[in-house]
Amino acid sequence: MTTIGLYKRLYRIAAEKKLWLRVLGEVGCYPIWYIRNQDGNTNHPRLLIVSGFHGEERAGPIALIQWLEAFDPNLYKKVHLSFIPIINPVGFNKNQRYNDEKERTNCGFCHPESGDRPSQEGLILLKNSQLLKNSSKHGFLSLHEDISSEKFYLYTFERETEYTAFTRELRDTLGSFFKDPLHGEMVTTDAHGGDGVLVENGIVYKLCDGSFEDWLFHEGTIKAATTETPGTYPLKIRVNANVALITKFIELLGGI
Repeated sequence: MTTIGLYKRLYRIAAEKKLWLRVLGEVGCYPIWYIRNQDGNTNHPRLLIVSGFHGEERAGPIALIQWLEAFDPNLYKKVHLSFIPIINPVGFNKNQRYNDEKERTNCGFCHPESGDRPSQEGLILLKNSQLLKNSSKHGFLSLHEDISSEKFYLYTFERETEYTAFTRELRDTLGSFFKDPLHGEMVTTDAHGGDGVLVENGIVYKLCDGSFEDWLFHEGTIKAATTETPGTYPLKIRVNANVALITKFIELLGGI
C-alpha cells in the first residue's frame, strides 16, 4: 500500500461522507492531510486520532482508513472527530521509518533542553498548533507499532496522579488481540540520547520525552495515548487491533 493509494481512499471517504479535508503542509511533494467530521458544536468532546509517524509501522494508517470507510457520521453527531492518517507520507510510501533526511519524526516538540529539534513533519504540526490543540482538547490517540516486538504496550497521559480506567481499557483492548503485554523491559523513543524507559504491565505513564503527545498534554489535552502493537504479528491482526482501539478510544472519551 502506497501513500497515494491510501490518499485516494481518503478522498473518496471525504466526498461520500461529506467530511472536511485540509492540507496541513507538504513533505517531499506529499501533502499531510487533516480530516474531520462537520460537527461545529464547541461543547462536544474534541478528539484527535493520528497515525503514520513512522513509515514502517503500517497497521495504523491502514486501520484508520478502514475505520473511516466504515464510519457512519450520523452515529457521531455529539463528538468532534479529527484525524491525520499519515504524519510521515514519505516514510510510509517507502516503508522506511523516517523521511529521506532521516529526521526523527516524533521528538523535539517540547523540552528544548534535550537538544532535540522537530522534523519537517513536526514543524508542519507545530505550524498548525492552534488547530491541533483545539482538535485534541479532550483526547488524543496516536497509533504506533513496535515492529520487532512480540508484546504490546502503550504510553498514556492523564491529569490524575495514577492512571485510570482510560489507560486500563485501552491496554485491555490490545490484550484482546495479542498474547502478552510487555513487562519489566526497557523501550526507547525518538528522544535524543534516551537510555530507554521501563514498561510495567504494558504501560508507560506520563513520559516527558518531547514527543507530540507529550507536547499536547503540556498544552492542555486532558487524556492522551500512544499505542504500540507488536509488529511480529500478521498485519491483518494488527490492523484489526488498531480499528478496535479507535472505537474504544472514542467510546471512552466521546460519550458514545
